[in-house]
Amino acid sequence: MTKRRFPIPTRKTIRRREIPPLVTRRQLRRNKGALLSLAFFVILVAIAILAPVLAPYDPLAVAVEEQLLPPSSEHWAGTDLFGRDIFSRLLFGARVSLLVGVAAVAIASVPGLILGLIAGYNGRWIDGIIMRVMDMMLAFPGILLALSIVALLGPGLPNAMIAVGIAGIPNYTRLVRGSVLVTKRKQFVRAARAVGCRGWRIVFRHILPNIFTPVLILATLDMAWAILSASSLSFLGLGAQPPAPEWGAMLNEGRGYLRQAPWITAAPGLAIMLTVLSVNLLGDGLRDALDPRMRTRT
Repeated sequence: MTKRRFPIPTRKTIRRREIPPLVTRRQLRRNKGALLSLAFFVILVAIAILAPVLAPYDPLAVAVEEQLLPPSSEHWAGTDLFGRDIFSRLLFGARVSLLVGVAAVAIASVPGLILGLIAGYNGRWIDGIIMRVMDMMLAFPGILLALSIVALLGPGLPNAMIAVGIAGIPNYTRLVRGSVLVTKRKQFVRAARAVGCRGWRIVFRHILPNIFTPVLILATLDMAWAILSASSLSFLGLGAQPPAPEWGAMLNEGRGYLRQAPWITAAPGLAIMLTVLSVNLLGDGLRDALDPRMRTRT
């Protein structure tokens, strides 16, 4: 009976298997939904960048004689009540939606990250004050808080981005604070404190790199919520103002023609659904790939 021989792993192969970027890439490659979502998101970004080249018509050009035309070879997604080409407005609307998502996440994550680091590392009365303010903000639903801020600042796309961003700050603050409370008790942090490292160096050199992964995952998932919330504000007339080609505003313009011209609302509604779905699936895939507890054996 012959003995079965197994390949002896060398130091090079062991190191290659344990390199975090390679492990993350392998895990992400196994998630077909995340790969499809990533491909769709890359295509969406390319469309947003190349919208002036890809759009067959001017998204703001009014043609009353061509109003409410159904989808055809000339107008792939039909026209709206002002005769504007819906497909061209969809392409330019991708720019607005992606800009809103990125800006709102940046407005929410940067202050939330700073406040969470301060509250988690210093503790005591500073932690109490910051977290009580966050609890007060969390007492309101996110969209209701955003509506209140927009009502205070006034309607408009920049104010909608600020409102959605401010509404998301408590989520980042609580996540970062909890991660800091766990990480600052680790041995490497105690060792850094023992050799005389200053507080700011410990926070930014030792703690922040070890808690950045959950923040990145939350930012990816939060981008879908930001796009959906901004579209909701535009649908209510508090976000992008006419004639800006924004998906939520396009839904608002077509709600009175659901029976007569359903393609006016169908196209932007489908665009919002696919974008939010792709970002959510991509966020789930990143969570599975970056979280060591959810990795399968390779």
